[in-house]
Amino acid sequence: MGDASGMRAAALAPSVLAGSDDAQSSRLRMALPEFDWRTTVQQRHEYRCWVWLDGEPWDVVAARSVAVEALTDWRLGPMTDDVALCVSELVTNALLHACPVVSSAPTQVSLGLRYFPTSCVFVEVGDCDPRPPLLPLTGDGPLDALELLGGRGLLIVRELADMVWWQRTEGGGKFVFARLNTRRYFGRQGEPWMIA
Repeated sequence: MGDASGMRAAALAPSVLAGSDDAQSSRLRMALPEFDWRTTVQQRHEYRCWVWLDGEPWDVVAARSVAVEALTDWRLGPMTDDVALCVSELVTNALLHACPVVSSAPTQVSLGLRYFPTSCVFVEVGDCDPRPPLLPLTGDGPLDALELLGGRGLLIVRELADMVWWQRTEGGGKFVFARLNTRRYFGRQGEPWMIA
C-alpha cells in the first residue's frame, strides 16, 4: 500500500476517460483512483456486510436503513447522515450504472461498513462491473454537482468523504470505497464537536 501523499497525488491527477455507455456519454469523465487497501483491513475493526441478489430500486432504502442501524449500534450518531447519504449514492450508482452492463450475470450488490475505532468508517459497495467509476468533467475539471441533472452521486460522496477510491475484484466486479474520518465528527475525548 502506498503512503497518503502518493494517494493524494493519484487523486489529484487521475486518468481522463471518454464517456461510458450511458446516456451521458458525450461528456468527459475522470476515473476515481484505484487503491489496494488490504493491509489497512488487518487493523482491529468492526465489520458488517449485506448482499442484495436482485438489484432492485428498494435496495437503496434497505442499504440506508442497515447503515443507520450499524452506526447507531457503534454509537456514531454524528456521522449517521453523511454515511447514510454516501451509502445511498454508491448503492444507487451500482444499481443504475454497473448492474445493467452485465445483463447475463446476477445483479448482486453488496454493502460493507467497517468501523476502525481510532480513526474512521469505511463504506464499501460492491457490484459486478469491473469498469472504474467515473466523475463527470468539464474542460477545467470536475463539474459542480449543482450543474448536473444526473450523475451527482460520486460528486456528493467525494464532498462528504475524506477519501474515495475503487478496486477491482478477482471475480470480475469492483468495490467502491469511501472513508469518513471520525475526528471530523468527534473531539479528542470521543465527544461530538460542540457548535457554539
